[in-house]
Amino acid sequence: MKEVRMPSRRKVGSVMTTEVTTVGPDTPFKAVALLLASWNISGAPVVDEDGKVLGVVSQGDLLEREAPHGLLKPGSRQAKRKAGAAFVADLMTAPAVVVRAGDDVAVAAKLLEEHHFHRLPVVDDEGKLVGVVSRSDLLRVFLRTDREIRDEVREEVLLRDMALDPASLYIAVHNGIVTLNGAVERESMIPVIVALVRRVDGVVEVRQTLKSHFDDRGVAPTPPGPSGMLSRKRPVF
Repeated sequence: MKEVRMPSRRKVGSVMTTEVTTVGPDTPFKAVALLLASWNISGAPVVDEDGKVLGVVSQGDLLEREAPHGLLKPGSRQAKRKAGAAFVADLMTAPAVVVRAGDDVAVAAKLLEEHHFHRLPVVDDEGKLVGVVSRSDLLRVFLRTDREIRDEVREEVLLRDMALDPASLYIAVHNGIVTLNGAVERESMIPVIVALVRRVDGVVEVRQTLKSHFDDRGVAPTPPGPSGMLSRKRPVF
């Protein structure tokens, strides 16, 4: 079997929103409050004149300034800085948690979950803002139709990556759940197939009852001959 190339999952750059509302570090408090309210957004990236992300200012940052006793730990450096903040530079949360356009969507999903954010700034290799990715953007990955998923499993995973005839296996997809039945040549191929199918965008679960014609687990490869080449028996005439 040829070397299997693990397919790349969908990248953040393919699902992000490129039209982004931004503010500068010198934007006044009142102006940013009006901006967030007008556009009905929970926050905005703060960028410098070169487009590099300096931080993020959110509704929470504004509330921390206005709250009577503050939402931050009293006496903390951050609380003191935000207490009398008049400009975004003193209001924003910095450094910003960002994701790169070339990252897998799974990376963005993990960051959103870990930090309880609704969206993340997306940057290029130079740290410049290129978009924003939200939870709803990531959910689009799972809106692929069952037919689209099945076609990718057949053509990309089985035919191209595993060099198998898709017609030799039973492949069904329902609500993102992939079912695989049938037999393959070697036992070691089964976990590889399952891993590849799980990486297909939109796949929620893989259920399989695949069998093999030969259990090659634990079978040692043929040792090389004296010349470094694989040893081979001489033909008998």
